[in-house]
Amino acid sequence: MNEKLNVAVLFGGCSDEYSVSLHSAAGVLRALDPERYTVVKIGIDPQGDWFLTSASAAEIEADQWHTASDQRLRLTLARSDFELKDETGESMDVDVFFPVLHGRNGEDGTLQGMLELFHIPFVGCGMDASLLGMDKALSHQLARQNGIEVSPFAVFAYSEIDQKRESLKRLHLPCFVKPARGGSSIGITKINTWEELDAACACAAKHDRRILIEEAVSGEEIGCSVLETPDGLVLGAVDRIHLNSDFFDYEEKYVDTHAQVECPAQLPDFVSEQMRRLARKLWEIHHCQGLVRVDCFLTPDQRILFNEINTLPGMTATSRYPRMMGQAGIPFETILDTLIEEALRRGKNA
Repeated sequence: MNEKLNVAVLFGGCSDEYSVSLHSAAGVLRALDPERYTVVKIGIDPQGDWFLTSASAAEIEADQWHTASDQRLRLTLARSDFELKDETGESMDVDVFFPVLHGRNGEDGTLQGMLELFHIPFVGCGMDASLLGMDKALSHQLARQNGIEVSPFAVFAYSEIDQKRESLKRLHLPCFVKPARGGSSIGITKINTWEELDAACACAAKHDRRILIEEAVSGEEIGCSVLETPDGLVLGAVDRIHLNSDFFDYEEKYVDTHAQVECPAQLPDFVSEQMRRLARKLWEIHHCQGLVRVDCFLTPDQRILFNEINTLPGMTATSRYPRMMGQAGIPFETILDTLIEEALRRGKNA
């Protein structure tokens, strides 16, 4: 039998999406094959400190992972050579890092840039794609420059709101006001009058100093997953979200999960094929690797408008990404195996 790979799963983090990360990490930990992998569980607390933990997936999911016995970790970096040590000085072998970190300081290119700088193998998109995926304004601009339709939008610093107020009114209401960099629909407000702008911007500014405001799209939300394999890209089934509220907000996603996700979506073949082609193109222009989920809007006249690209989509067994890939014949366990294999392949070629 081949020697097991040592996989360091990182979760938690100092971001607004800390709790989302815990759910995804629990899903990943339950699906990793214990016959193939020795898992090193690394929890990052909201202050940004790294700890070695022996917590179970259930304890991580319930945010009960951090105990007094957890060992604080130190990562010593050198090009193509690194050491992960606990506070007693004992070193741990790690073959590949598997970041399951949503949001800022984990999914936005900061961690990826550090790992790339020191040639440390890791799962998922690199620094450039992660940065672009997190920054919705940059991603929208890139898409538009490449002929991909997006809803009309504007981006500005929160401190500039008084100077921008009149120019923003070129946009047609209703609009969504959101942090330019963020995820999980945190800090997003739908406004129907311009009198609501200040409160919406103040809400978004709690999460980012840059604000994105865009016209609401009349239509449905659809998505497509992409997985990098040794044989090229595999695209999952297209899904469609049936909402019980104005938009797919944090409550709909994680609390009162009454939204119905139809997977595969019962759409005309030409719409599904167009969505897949768009997902592939967005993968290419964002320079992605590993995995992404592309989210778009489908209008009543069957135009597709780009919404966002998620470089680390939700990773529970019932999340949209695994369900899409499952419909393409790739089970969750195989997704994880493929991501780890691709990370090690890239590491050898770095």
